Amino acid sequence: MKNWLSIGQFATRAGLSSRTLRVYEEVGLISSHTRGENGYRYYQEKQLELATRIKGFKLLGFSLDEIKALLNADKAMDSKRLSDFLRKRLEVILEQEKNLASQKNQIDIILSSLEQKNMGLRPNERRYIMSHFQKISIVVTGVKDLELTAQHVRDHLTKAGQKADVLTWNEKFEPPKEKPYILVVPEDSLRSEKVKSVMPDVVVIKNLSKFNSEIERSYLNLYNAVGPHMTTVFNADDRISVELAANEEIRKGRTFYFSKNSGLEDQIRKIGGVVSDGEDIKIFGFNLTKDAMSLKLTSMLGFDEEIALLASLAAVMDIGLDKTEFQSSVFSS
Repeated sequence: MKNWLSIGQFATRAGLSSRTLRVYEEVGLISSHTRGENGYRYYQEKQLELATRIKGFKLLGFSLDEIKALLNADKAMDSKRLSDFLRKRLEVILEQEKNLASQKNQIDIILSSLEQKNMGLRPNERRYIMSHFQKISIVVTGVKDLELTAQHVRDHLTKAGQKADVLTWNEKFEPPKEKPYILVVPEDSLRSEKVKSVMPDVVVIKNLSKFNSEIERSYLNLYNAVGPHMTTVFNADDRISVELAANEEIRKGRTFYFSKNSGLEDQIRKIGGVVSDGEDIKIFGFNLTKDAMSLKLTSMLGFDEEIALLASLAAVMDIGLDKTEFQSSVFSS
């Protein structure tokens, strides 16, 4: 055993921890060559090459299961399978590189603004900071399928690792101390003066019952703290909702639209939002980027269900979620 390495010696030479080596052995990536009478693991020096390759694959971002498949493909001289694995990983890296470059550029611009103390932050710069460093509150309001929409919003946040409760408005409501949360406020309840205390980051307006000065005033109770950080999502297919969207107070924040009318794609492309033709969904303005995101429904949805889903996608498209977090399990990209 004089040429064998103890687990501590092997770990030091390989640049790994003893605990990591034990995990690798448990999943079948690398095994100690033998066990001593004392039960200690011993490795051969030639196994250092395998340990180095595993470490390299891990640094590239491969999971342990993927590394195991890569090693098996290499052992079997399956060059096509090995190439496929590496090509897919390269695509992920290139996408991450693109996103990081975009974030670097945005941060450079914001830092420049902050360092020039005589200049205030632009609305898009404030929004970037809000979306990346602060969890949000979302209000779902209007007159139809509010709970369904809120549940979809919750699902998106849950997939992104942000557990959010769906709350329902009542006169005793007090905004939670911690975000994120989703609050359902029926249109009739907006008349309450207490609504002014909510101060949401995102407001989703499904449909209006009608449009007049009284209704308009009740919706404006949600805009007590409107500013560049605030987003409102409107149903572009609901004419009276579009009338409300023209309000100057609401326009102080960001506006997105959702629609099942693919004929509105050009307008939504310019403004930002979500549009669907029943099969393909296009998203414009995801996290303030100009590139369109395309998703495909993997199952048919009823009209109301799809509208609720589109509204929920628009609600979370600009809150700093990663692209993979954003894509719901009901889609294939």
